[in-house]
Amino acid sequence: MSKTNMPLMSKLGVIFLTWRRSLQKDLVPHKITLKQQYVLNQLSRNEFLYPSQIAEMLFCDRPTATVIMKNLERNTWITRQQDDGNRKQVKIRITETGSLKLAELKTAAASSDSDGCGPLACLTEDERKQLDFLLNKVLKDLKTKAADKP
Repeated sequence: MSKTNMPLMSKLGVIFLTWRRSLQKDLVPHKITLKQQYVLNQLSRNEFLYPSQIAEMLFCDRPTATVIMKNLERNTWITRQQDDGNRKQVKIRITETGSLKLAELKTAAASSDSDGCGPLACLTEDERKQLDFLLNKVLKDLKTKAADKP
């Protein structure tokens, strides 16, 4: 089956995975993964996050998130701190080194010619709006159906 004849959801998956692979290749020289970069970005926008929140944001289980956090901690990009309000909880915070890593990545992205290379670059502004509308509709319906399941 050629890629143009595959089911729509398969096409979306192939587009996403191909794009993600391309983004990850760009990060190799910086010795960081997309998931690590995403966690650092989220931590830079929040005072702290709990490991369960990070796992949920990454759409992964807690053990997988723990591995990602251990790698971030090994690079001194994050710290773990026990929550004073709930001693069973751990707060994850970005460090100054983590903030510097994010700044490095933003500088590298700005200097590379990444504009116009994304998977939506071939679409007009109107086509992007239509696609956004349709994908939001599908996502809303999917979330509704998932919430209705026992």
